[in-house]
Amino acid sequence: MEELFGVPTQQLMWVLLAVFGAAALILGLSALRNRVSFRMAARNLPRRRAQTILVVLGLMLATMLFSASFTTGDTLTNSLRVQALENLGQVDVQVQADGSGASGQQQFGPTSSERASYFDAKIAGEVRDRLSGEDRVAGVAPAASETVPVTAKGSDLSEPSTSVLGVDESSMEGFDRLTTASGKTLKPSDLGKDEVYLSADAAKGLDVGNGDEIQATFAEKSGTTAAPNAPPDAAAVAGAVPVPRPSELTVAGVYESGANPASSTSMVMPLQRLQERVGEEGRINSVLITHKGPAVEGAAGTDATTDDLKPLLEENDLKAEPVKKDAIDQADEGGETFTSIFLLFGQFSVAAGVLLIFLIFVMLAAERKHELGIARAVGMRRGHLMRMFAFEGALYALLASALGSVAGVGVGWLMVRVIGKAFAGSGFEISFATSPENVVIAFCLGMVLTFAVVLISSWRVSRLNVVRAIRDIPEPDNNGRSVKGVLLALAIPLAGAGLVWQGLQAEQMGLYMLGLSLLIVGAALVARVLRVPERISFTVAGMLLLGLWLLPVSFAPSGMTEGIDLFFISGVMIVLAGVWVIIYNSDLLLGTVVALFGWLRGMPPVLRAAVSYPLQSRFRTGMTLAMFSLVVFTIVTMSFINAAFSSIFEDTDRLSGGFDVRADAGYAAPIPDMNEALKDTQDIDESDFTAVGTRTGISADAKQKGTDRKPETLFLQGVDGGYTKNVGYGFKSTVPEYDTADEVWTALRTEKNTAVISSDLAPSRSNFEVGDGAPTIKLSGFYGDDPTLPDDIYIQVEDPQSGQTRSLRVIGVLEDTAFFAPGVTSSRATVDDFAGSPVPAQSYEFRLKDGVDSGAAAKDLEKAFAQNGLQAVAVKQEIEDGSASQGLFNNLLMGFMGLGLLVGIAALGVIAARSVVERRQQIGMLRALGFQRAQVRLAFLIESSFVALLGIGLGVALGAALSVGIVDSFAEQISGIRYTVPWGTLGVIVGLSYVAALLTTFLPASQASKVYPAEALRYE
Repeated sequence: MEELFGVPTQQLMWVLLAVFGAAALILGLSALRNRVSFRMAARNLPRRRAQTILVVLGLMLATMLFSASFTTGDTLTNSLRVQALENLGQVDVQVQADGSGASGQQQFGPTSSERASYFDAKIAGEVRDRLSGEDRVAGVAPAASETVPVTAKGSDLSEPSTSVLGVDESSMEGFDRLTTASGKTLKPSDLGKDEVYLSADAAKGLDVGNGDEIQATFAEKSGTTAAPNAPPDAAAVAGAVPVPRPSELTVAGVYESGANPASSTSMVMPLQRLQERVGEEGRINSVLITHKGPAVEGAAGTDATTDDLKPLLEENDLKAEPVKKDAIDQADEGGETFTSIFLLFGQFSVAAGVLLIFLIFVMLAAERKHELGIARAVGMRRGHLMRMFAFEGALYALLASALGSVAGVGVGWLMVRVIGKAFAGSGFEISFATSPENVVIAFCLGMVLTFAVVLISSWRVSRLNVVRAIRDIPEPDNNGRSVKGVLLALAIPLAGAGLVWQGLQAEQMGLYMLGLSLLIVGAALVARVLRVPERISFTVAGMLLLGLWLLPVSFAPSGMTEGIDLFFISGVMIVLAGVWVIIYNSDLLLGTVVALFGWLRGMPPVLRAAVSYPLQSRFRTGMTLAMFSLVVFTIVTMSFINAAFSSIFEDTDRLSGGFDVRADAGYAAPIPDMNEALKDTQDIDESDFTAVGTRTGISADAKQKGTDRKPETLFLQGVDGGYTKNVGYGFKSTVPEYDTADEVWTALRTEKNTAVISSDLAPSRSNFEVGDGAPTIKLSGFYGDDPTLPDDIYIQVEDPQSGQTRSLRVIGVLEDTAFFAPGVTSSRATVDDFAGSPVPAQSYEFRLKDGVDSGAAAKDLEKAFAQNGLQAVAVKQEIEDGSASQGLFNNLLMGFMGLGLLVGIAALGVIAARSVVERRQQIGMLRALGFQRAQVRLAFLIESSFVALLGIGLGVALGAALSVGIVDSFAEQISGIRYTVPWGTLGVIVGLSYVAALLTTFLPASQASKVYPAEALRYE
């Protein structure tokens, strides 16, 4: 992973190391000058080992989250790089005809829908001459590549999309060599006329080996003599499409690696023989360039190479594709996106960790209040006291950050294992990796964050009153009427008003709602300064905040844009509101608990002892509640959203547009009329298919008409009447002249130069994308969320080869559930007219008769049209597989966020351990009054259970309540989403959280029960 949120990771590492080094130097010099304070701080770590372990475990969580996120990003980056380099090997730059290459790939479907254009083979020599003086260039080779269907003779096995690479062996110096499993090198010059080398994956798929015969169907150049067994309709389209040419070939060898830049399913033959089979003698469709050095480092000279070739390529309408550099950049972007996702959704856990750090040091100060007071009385200054806590905090932070950064690597390893299962079957293999730079960044981030909170806590601790500390008298509550309290009470509403104004100006709902929330929070603080009772001030403020975020009525002006920041703002605010309402009405809560469970024999005194203490320590209990609630709220909200989106996948008809099977044919042997082909095929019952839709396509440079934006390459698809008459996709936005989806599809079919676009291309007021979610082309001047689309939105497309242009009028924006619709769809007639000749049909959609198994139908189609390279898939199975993978990834994300529960659990453990020490005399008094050991243990367990269940219940209630509005908002945009309660997930969340909390507090509770009354009463 090279970048994080757009910042280079190496640069970030050095900046953080500089900050860490400066802080460490200052602390080290201070420790040398204040050795007594440092020794007093250091001795506290081994004195209470159990407490130290709990503190370190609590502090290390934020670092562990950072480290796990970075490890996940590193692993995915490495995996994507490995996959890309396997297909590229030593090829760094690829020269092709303008308009060829990646742009020829369909948005959906596994096959390439257009072949790379050929050009004069002499260009390779000119490229070699241009680069001959460059030390970085290791080799230049002419090549040709095709994608053809291959069938094993004597069996039904076929590989519908096999890459064929034609190479000139004399020019392959510096490139990968064809290598067998035993390490033997295969030479293309050793091949006979009808012999080829086959890749191991292709040989496995065809179940063939050395000496076996296969049949490959090549696409011969139009105008040449058709092969004897070519389809009878080939002549009818000879002027528009290549002529299929079946060829009998013999497998002369099987290689494990080296056929780059072909796919894993490939075969290799001499360049001249491939040129003969496709009718392109003396022409090539690619020039391969390799640089010196290992695979990844070879991409470093890409920019210089493309600059050297630019004049030559422009003269010949060619382009230099930086294939390896692009592949590495895409891999890095993918890893950065995953890292960003985990960091963003781990924010609540990090926030809870910050609260825990603050709480821990406040509690440590409270525990040592008497000791600190005596130290101040004998001459220790406030600055010395602050340094002592800073030293102790730094030692805790150092241990926690070191352990957290290492533990995060282990957590990241577990996470990528789960991600690997989510991608199982897709051909994407996980290759674990982590970098020292990112481990260092995680360590420094955790250290800096922890120590910053420690400094704030230390400053707060140092401001104790000596007399009150020695006598262990609580500090008086000035109800926020100190100078700091008054300034804070005035600053927060002013900041809120500024954010409201900024939100209105920028039309950002997140800023606007945060401003309103701060106005309410500030009003409560001002009311407290004005001596309004705290219960009234904070209860009313809490209820107003809950109403602001949870009521179905929107308090923001219409037309504002929403982003993922709104989710995090809402979470923090409603959890704050919930905690305020509970804490400032704790006496009512205590009465309710006693009334509900007080009838149990012997329980009233135990209940009162258990519940009263946490409600008396409002700050401590409130912080713990906030920690628990924040994390539980996040997980619950995510589980509701996942359950809502899962309901979409139940309606496969809606997602597929009503089609049951999708299929793609290779360009070597297209099927011009699928309906007629079904009639002529003996192995298929034509009556099983009630509708067939056909899609064609062509690459084009596109931009919105009337803008000065740079055109971007997209794949323009055309659909025929079989598609438009039967597709079930609706529209979220249409031009005013059409009222129904049928009218839009009819207009697309009958009116030339019209188009519909997917919702991904339409601007939206809601933007919840994480990472690089930019559409293929940028459109503006409208919102896809609006029901009416302006009638003057045009997409200007240009054929990069002929220079011909068209302006396509956008008449509709497809609904979000149109998962299998291309980005820009026009009619087949429009695409043919734009191309200047009929474009061969290659993609097909089939609707089946009721009762026909779609999986079996897909297999039958592949078998019947194996020579055409047809690849078919049952749409329902594809949707179910996608849903399962998405669900697994979502569960992983929730599990990652669930790590934040460790914060709340650690807080309970620290509080319970602290309570045993702090209440030692109270425990002795209770034991002296007749409390049994079991009753003392039960009281502590009930106390922990009360806080844990209160936090869990608050998080579940708030998450469920907020989810109603979130799901309703999604449902307005994506039909089919419905509010669903994930009972199983909620049960797991509550059960695991509660059991873990009890396990953490059982040891302190047992210790409390073993306190002897006489010893406790003498304890000071």
